[in-house]
Amino acid sequence: MILTSFLAVSGCKTNAQKLKVSTIYSEPKRVTREIPETDKAYTYTTRKEVTERLDPLIFMLSKNAETPKFRIQGNISSSGHIINQVRKIRFERGPQSGNTVTLKYYVEIKKVPGKESANVKGYNYTKDEIYKIPDDVKIIRIELYEDRINDTSDEKPKLIAQQTFNFFVKI
Repeated sequence: MILTSFLAVSGCKTNAQKLKVSTIYSEPKRVTREIPETDKAYTYTTRKEVTERLDPLIFMLSKNAETPKFRIQGNISSSGHIINQVRKIRFERGPQSGNTVTLKYYVEIKKVPGKESANVKGYNYTKDEIYKIPDDVKIIRIELYEDRINDTSDEKPKLIAQQTFNFFVKI
């Protein structure tokens, strides 16, 4: 009985794609600046990011009429005595009005106690999604929100990106 239910569950395929998180690294950079009042050179160290930050975007990977595939991407800052981690991207289907449906994705960011390495400035994240379009829907509006799950000061999730895709058939 248990073996049969395990085989039934393992045989199911899901459209859920893996969330990919990569680190944004920085390196020390020596800078020399002359102070005009004293005519002396002052040398100090700053940090320069060596990993490119991904802009918060939603873009189409393949525009199939029934199952479009799109990518959600963005970045979060995490450095010093604050460690922010991307836990998951949560999906909520929003309201449908006429032939338009709204898909809402929430990037859940959790603050973890501890100290981040000096070389870490944050994290990039990407996730590919596939959505099965109902027959009566011709326009899909996708919204991406940042949701800080254990931060009491920020009550509402913040909208960071939105995109509208039109699936009207043109003859």
